[in-house]
Amino acid sequence: MMTKNEEAKSKTLRLLMPQWQGGNNPAYFLGAQLLNWLAPNTNDVQEEVPVSLKEKGLEVEKGIFARRALLKQLHDATAVIKKHSPDRIIVFGGDCGVELAPISYLNDKYDGDVAILWVDAHPDVNSPEHFENQHAHVLGNLLGIGDEEFVSAVPRLVNPNNILYVGLNDRQPSEKKVMEQFNLSVVPPEELIEDSSAVLNWLEEAKPSKVFIHFDLDVLDFTEFRSVLFANPSAYEKMKAELPKGSSMETIIRVLQDVAKAHDIVGLGITEHFPWDAYALKNMLQRLPLIGDINKEDTPSFNWIF
Repeated sequence: MMTKNEEAKSKTLRLLMPQWQGGNNPAYFLGAQLLNWLAPNTNDVQEEVPVSLKEKGLEVEKGIFARRALLKQLHDATAVIKKHSPDRIIVFGGDCGVELAPISYLNDKYDGDVAILWVDAHPDVNSPEHFENQHAHVLGNLLGIGDEEFVSAVPRLVNPNNILYVGLNDRQPSEKKVMEQFNLSVVPPEELIEDSSAVLNWLEEAKPSKVFIHFDLDVLDFTEFRSVLFANPSAYEKMKAELPKGSSMETIIRVLQDVAKAHDIVGLGITEHFPWDAYALKNMLQRLPLIGDINKEDTPSFNWIF
Protein backbone atom coordinates (compact mmCIF):
# COMPACT_ATOMS: atom_id res chain seq x y z
CA MET A 1 0.00 0.00 0.00
CA MET A 2 1.12 3.54 -0.72
CA THR A 3 1.43 6.10 2.06
CA LYS A 4 -0.81 9.18 2.05
CA ASN A 5 2.14 11.33 0.92
CA GLU A 6 2.92 8.97 -1.94
CA GLU A 7 -0.73 8.99 -3.01
CA ALA A 8 -0.81 12.79 -2.95
CA LYS A 9 2.23 12.96 -5.22
CA SER A 10 0.95 10.37 -7.71
CA LYS A 11 -0.78 11.48 -10.90
CA THR A 12 -4.17 10.08 -11.87
CA LEU A 13 -5.64 10.33 -15.35
CA ARG A 14 -9.42 10.24 -15.66
CA LEU A 15 -10.06 8.91 -19.16
CA LEU A 16 -13.43 9.03 -20.88
CA MET A 17 -13.50 6.66 -23.85
CA PRO A 18 -17.06 6.22 -25.13
CA GLN A 19 -16.10 3.52 -27.62
CA TRP A 20 -19.06 1.50 -28.87
CA GLN A 21 -17.85 -0.22 -32.05
CA GLY A 22 -16.18 -3.08 -30.15
CA GLY A 23 -19.60 -4.34 -29.13
CA ASN A 24 -21.38 -2.80 -32.12
CA ASN A 25 -23.78 -0.99 -29.78
CA PRO A 26 -24.09 2.80 -30.09
CA ALA A 27 -25.76 2.92 -26.65
CA TYR A 28 -22.31 2.41 -25.08
CA PHE A 29 -21.37 5.93 -26.24
CA LEU A 30 -24.19 7.41 -24.17
CA GLY A 31 -23.50 4.93 -21.37
CA ALA A 32 -19.89 6.10 -21.01
CA GLN A 33 -20.90 9.76 -20.98
CA LEU A 34 -23.45 9.07 -18.25
CA LEU A 35 -20.89 7.13 -16.19
CA ASN A 36 -18.51 10.06 -16.32
CA TRP A 37 -21.31 12.48 -15.39
CA LEU A 38 -22.57 10.31 -12.52
CA ALA A 39 -19.14 9.62 -11.02
CA PRO A 40 -17.91 11.87 -8.20
CA ASN A 41 -15.98 14.93 -9.33
CA THR A 42 -12.22 14.76 -8.83
CA ASN A 43 -9.29 17.10 -9.33
CA ASP A 44 -7.58 14.58 -11.58
CA VAL A 45 -6.45 15.32 -15.11
CA GLN A 46 -9.35 14.56 -17.46
CA GLU A 47 -9.21 13.61 -21.13
CA GLU A 48 -11.71 12.26 -23.65
CA VAL A 49 -10.62 9.95 -26.44
CA PRO A 50 -12.35 11.01 -29.68
CA VAL A 51 -14.78 8.31 -30.78
CA SER A 52 -16.64 8.39 -34.08
CA LEU A 53 -20.43 8.13 -33.97
CA LYS A 54 -20.59 7.16 -37.64
CA GLU A 55 -22.54 3.90 -38.01
CA LYS A 56 -22.76 3.62 -41.79
CA GLY A 57 -19.89 2.10 -43.73
CA LEU A 58 -18.42 0.04 -40.91
CA GLU A 59 -17.32 -3.37 -42.12
CA VAL A 60 -15.88 -6.61 -40.87
CA GLU A 61 -12.17 -6.72 -41.70
CA LYS A 62 -9.93 -9.66 -40.80
CA GLY A 63 -12.80 -11.05 -38.77
CA ILE A 64 -13.32 -7.89 -36.68
CA PHE A 65 -16.23 -5.46 -37.00
CA ALA A 66 -15.10 -1.81 -37.39
CA ARG A 67 -11.46 -2.89 -37.12
CA ARG A 68 -10.01 0.32 -38.60
CA ALA A 69 -12.04 2.60 -36.32
CA LEU A 70 -11.10 0.51 -33.28
CA LEU A 71 -7.39 0.57 -34.10
CA LYS A 72 -7.46 4.34 -34.54
CA GLN A 73 -9.21 4.80 -31.21
CA LEU A 74 -6.73 2.43 -29.55
CA HIS A 75 -3.78 4.44 -30.86
CA ASP A 76 -5.46 7.72 -29.86
CA ALA A 77 -6.01 6.41 -26.33
CA THR A 78 -2.40 5.26 -26.11
CA ALA A 79 -1.20 8.69 -27.22
CA VAL A 80 -3.35 10.45 -24.61
CA ILE A 81 -2.03 8.20 -21.85
CA LYS A 82 1.59 8.60 -22.88
CA LYS A 83 1.16 12.37 -23.06
CA HIS A 84 0.26 12.48 -19.37
CA SER A 85 2.38 9.53 -18.12
CA PRO A 86 0.02 8.92 -15.17
CA ASP A 87 0.64 6.70 -12.16
CA ARG A 88 -3.03 5.68 -12.04
CA ILE A 89 -5.84 5.59 -14.58
CA ILE A 90 -9.62 5.71 -14.25
CA VAL A 91 -11.48 4.67 -17.39
CA PHE A 92 -15.11 5.30 -18.20
CA GLY A 93 -16.11 3.18 -21.21
CA GLY A 94 -17.58 2.24 -23.64
CA ASP A 95 -17.18 -1.40 -24.53
CA CYS A 96 -14.56 -3.59 -22.84
CA GLY A 97 -12.03 -2.90 -25.61
CA VAL A 98 -11.28 0.45 -23.94
CA GLU A 99 -9.15 -1.43 -21.39
CA LEU A 100 -6.44 -2.43 -23.86
CA ALA A 101 -4.49 0.84 -23.82
CA PRO A 102 -4.60 1.61 -20.05
CA ILE A 103 -3.78 -1.93 -18.92
CA SER A 104 -0.97 -2.19 -21.48
CA TYR A 105 0.50 1.09 -20.24
CA LEU A 106 0.25 0.30 -16.52
CA ASN A 107 1.50 -3.27 -16.89
CA ASP A 108 4.55 -1.94 -18.72
CA LYS A 109 5.07 0.97 -16.32
CA TYR A 110 5.13 -1.37 -13.31
CA ASP A 111 7.32 -4.03 -14.95
CA GLY A 112 4.56 -6.61 -15.26
CA ASP A 113 3.89 -6.62 -11.52
CA VAL A 114 0.18 -5.74 -11.86
CA ALA A 115 -2.63 -8.10 -10.90
CA ILE A 116 -5.73 -7.74 -13.06
CA LEU A 117 -9.10 -8.42 -11.46
CA TRP A 118 -11.41 -9.09 -14.40
CA VAL A 119 -14.79 -8.42 -12.78
CA ASP A 120 -16.97 -9.51 -15.65
CA ALA A 121 -19.61 -12.04 -16.64
CA HIS A 122 -17.47 -12.98 -19.67
CA PRO A 123 -13.82 -14.06 -20.12
CA ASP A 124 -13.07 -11.75 -23.10
CA VAL A 125 -10.41 -14.08 -24.51
CA ASN A 126 -12.16 -14.81 -27.81
CA SER A 127 -10.55 -14.31 -31.22
CA PRO A 128 -11.64 -13.09 -34.67
CA GLU A 129 -12.13 -16.57 -36.09
CA HIS A 130 -14.80 -17.25 -33.46
CA PHE A 131 -16.37 -13.84 -32.78
CA GLU A 132 -16.32 -10.56 -34.71
CA ASN A 133 -16.92 -8.12 -31.82
CA GLN A 134 -13.54 -6.97 -30.53
CA HIS A 135 -14.70 -6.23 -26.99
CA ALA A 136 -14.66 -9.99 -26.44
CA HIS A 137 -10.98 -10.20 -27.53
CA VAL A 138 -9.37 -7.64 -25.25
CA LEU A 139 -8.00 -9.85 -22.47
CA GLY A 140 -6.79 -12.31 -25.10
CA ASN A 141 -4.89 -9.45 -26.78
CA LEU A 142 -3.23 -8.63 -23.45
CA LEU A 143 -2.13 -12.27 -23.25
CA GLY A 144 -0.75 -12.18 -26.80
CA ILE A 145 -3.51 -13.87 -28.80
CA GLY A 146 -5.81 -12.48 -31.48
CA ASP A 147 -5.34 -9.87 -34.20
CA GLU A 148 -1.65 -9.04 -34.60
CA GLU A 149 -2.14 -5.27 -34.76
CA PHE A 150 -4.06 -5.19 -31.48
CA VAL A 151 -1.49 -7.48 -29.87
CA SER A 152 1.38 -5.33 -31.17
CA ALA A 153 -0.06 -2.42 -29.14
CA VAL A 154 0.81 -4.35 -25.95
CA PRO A 155 4.46 -3.58 -25.07
CA ARG A 156 4.63 -6.20 -22.31
CA LEU A 157 2.25 -9.16 -22.31
CA VAL A 158 0.28 -9.77 -19.14
CA ASN A 159 1.40 -12.73 -17.04
CA PRO A 160 -1.56 -15.15 -16.93
CA ASN A 161 -0.71 -15.86 -13.28
CA ASN A 162 -1.63 -12.23 -12.59
CA ILE A 163 -5.23 -12.54 -13.82
CA LEU A 164 -8.23 -13.39 -11.67
CA TYR A 165 -11.78 -13.56 -12.98
CA VAL A 166 -14.26 -12.28 -10.40
CA GLY A 167 -17.94 -13.11 -10.86
CA LEU A 168 -17.49 -14.92 -14.19
CA ASN A 169 -20.61 -16.89 -15.09
CA ASP A 170 -20.59 -17.36 -18.87
CA ARG A 171 -18.00 -18.67 -21.31
CA GLN A 172 -18.01 -20.05 -24.85
CA PRO A 173 -16.18 -23.25 -25.87
CA SER A 174 -13.52 -21.22 -27.70
CA GLU A 175 -12.96 -19.17 -24.55
CA LYS A 176 -12.80 -22.23 -22.30
CA LYS A 177 -9.96 -23.54 -24.45
CA VAL A 178 -7.95 -20.32 -23.98
CA MET A 179 -8.67 -20.24 -20.25
CA GLU A 180 -7.39 -23.80 -19.93
CA GLN A 181 -4.36 -22.99 -22.09
CA PHE A 182 -3.31 -20.19 -19.74
CA ASN A 183 -4.69 -21.83 -16.57
CA LEU A 184 -6.62 -18.68 -15.65
CA SER A 185 -8.09 -18.45 -12.16
CA VAL A 186 -11.79 -17.90 -11.47
CA VAL A 187 -13.85 -16.87 -8.46
CA PRO A 188 -17.50 -17.50 -9.44
CA PRO A 189 -20.43 -15.42 -8.12
CA GLU A 190 -21.42 -17.92 -5.45
CA GLU A 191 -18.01 -17.63 -3.76
CA LEU A 192 -18.46 -13.87 -3.34
CA ILE A 193 -21.75 -13.90 -1.48
CA GLU A 194 -20.56 -14.38 2.11
CA ASP A 195 -17.25 -12.54 2.05
CA SER A 196 -14.31 -11.49 -0.14
CA SER A 197 -11.89 -14.13 1.13
CA ALA A 198 -11.53 -16.02 -2.16
CA VAL A 199 -10.33 -12.85 -3.92
CA LEU A 200 -8.18 -11.64 -1.03
CA ASN A 201 -6.55 -15.06 -0.61
CA TRP A 202 -5.67 -15.18 -4.31
CA LEU A 203 -4.10 -11.72 -4.09
CA GLU A 204 -2.20 -12.69 -0.96
CA GLU A 205 -0.71 -15.65 -2.81
CA ALA A 206 0.03 -13.67 -5.99
CA LYS A 207 1.59 -10.79 -4.02
CA PRO A 208 1.35 -8.13 -6.75
CA SER A 209 2.69 -4.66 -6.06
CA LYS A 210 -0.25 -3.10 -7.97
CA VAL A 211 -3.81 -4.00 -8.92
CA PHE A 212 -5.97 -2.99 -11.90
CA ILE A 213 -9.73 -3.52 -11.61
CA HIS A 214 -11.72 -4.08 -14.79
CA PHE A 215 -15.40 -3.76 -13.89
CA ASP A 216 -17.86 -4.71 -16.62
CA LEU A 217 -21.30 -3.80 -15.31
CA ASP A 218 -22.75 -6.97 -16.85
CA VAL A 219 -21.29 -8.90 -13.91
CA LEU A 220 -24.17 -7.48 -11.87
CA ASP A 221 -27.52 -9.18 -11.35
CA PHE A 222 -29.54 -7.57 -14.14
CA THR A 223 -32.80 -7.97 -12.20
CA GLU A 224 -31.31 -5.48 -9.74
CA PHE A 225 -29.33 -3.28 -12.17
CA ARG A 226 -31.04 -3.04 -15.53
CA SER A 227 -28.67 -0.81 -17.50
CA VAL A 228 -26.83 -3.72 -19.14
CA LEU A 229 -27.30 -5.43 -22.49
CA PHE A 230 -28.90 -8.53 -20.90
CA ALA A 231 -31.81 -6.42 -19.62
CA ASN A 232 -33.32 -5.78 -23.06
CA PRO A 233 -36.91 -4.80 -22.19
CA SER A 234 -38.30 -6.75 -25.15
CA ALA A 235 -36.62 -9.97 -23.99
CA TYR A 236 -36.38 -9.38 -20.25
CA GLU A 237 -38.43 -12.34 -19.01
CA LYS A 238 -36.70 -14.69 -21.45
CA MET A 239 -33.28 -13.54 -20.24
CA LYS A 240 -34.31 -13.95 -16.60
CA ALA A 241 -35.24 -17.55 -17.30
CA GLU A 242 -32.17 -18.43 -19.37
CA LEU A 243 -29.16 -16.56 -17.98
CA PRO A 244 -27.27 -17.39 -14.79
CA LYS A 245 -27.68 -14.99 -11.88
CA GLY A 246 -25.05 -12.30 -11.51
CA SER A 247 -23.68 -10.69 -8.37
CA SER A 248 -25.51 -8.06 -6.36
CA MET A 249 -24.25 -4.50 -6.51
CA GLU A 250 -23.50 -4.49 -2.76
CA THR A 251 -21.46 -7.68 -3.12
CA ILE A 252 -19.24 -6.18 -5.83
CA ILE A 253 -18.88 -2.92 -3.88
CA ARG A 254 -17.77 -4.87 -0.80
CA VAL A 255 -15.27 -6.98 -2.74
CA LEU A 256 -13.68 -3.96 -4.43
CA GLN A 257 -13.57 -1.99 -1.18
CA ASP A 258 -11.91 -4.93 0.60
CA VAL A 259 -9.32 -5.22 -2.17
CA ALA A 260 -8.60 -1.48 -2.08
CA LYS A 261 -8.10 -1.55 1.70
CA ALA A 262 -5.34 -4.14 1.35
CA HIS A 263 -3.73 -3.40 -2.04
CA ASP A 264 -2.47 -0.54 -4.19
CA ILE A 265 -5.09 0.11 -6.89
CA VAL A 266 -3.53 1.78 -9.94
CA GLY A 267 -6.43 1.40 -12.33
CA LEU A 268 -10.20 1.16 -12.43
CA GLY A 269 -12.09 0.69 -15.67
CA ILE A 270 -15.89 0.68 -15.71
CA THR A 271 -17.47 -0.52 -18.94
CA GLU A 272 -20.56 -1.61 -20.88
CA HIS A 273 -23.13 0.65 -19.32
CA PHE A 274 -26.22 0.13 -21.50
CA PRO A 275 -28.83 2.67 -20.33
CA TRP A 276 -31.92 1.27 -22.04
CA ASP A 277 -34.36 3.91 -20.80
CA ALA A 278 -32.06 6.89 -21.38
CA TYR A 279 -31.17 5.55 -24.84
CA ALA A 280 -34.84 5.21 -25.79
CA LEU A 281 -35.64 8.62 -24.31
CA LYS A 282 -32.83 10.24 -26.28
CA ASN A 283 -34.26 8.77 -29.48
CA MET A 284 -37.76 9.96 -28.57
CA LEU A 285 -36.60 13.52 -27.90
CA GLN A 286 -34.93 13.61 -31.31
CA ARG A 287 -38.31 12.94 -32.93
CA LEU A 288 -40.53 15.46 -31.11
CA PRO A 289 -41.81 18.85 -32.36
CA LEU A 290 -39.72 21.97 -31.73
CA ILE A 291 -36.73 20.06 -30.32
CA GLY A 292 -36.32 17.32 -32.90
CA ASP A 293 -37.23 16.11 -36.37
CA ILE A 294 -40.88 15.10 -36.75
CA ASN A 295 -40.02 13.22 -39.94
CA LYS A 296 -37.43 11.04 -38.24
CA GLU A 297 -38.58 7.42 -38.01
CA ASP A 298 -35.39 5.67 -36.91
CA THR A 299 -35.73 3.70 -33.68
CA PRO A 300 -32.81 3.01 -31.33
CA SER A 301 -30.41 0.44 -32.77
CA PHE A 302 -28.58 -2.26 -30.84
CA ASN A 303 -26.73 -5.48 -31.48
CA TRP A 304 -28.19 -8.41 -29.59
CA ILE A 305 -24.99 -10.46 -29.56
CA PHE A 306 -22.96 -10.58 -26.36
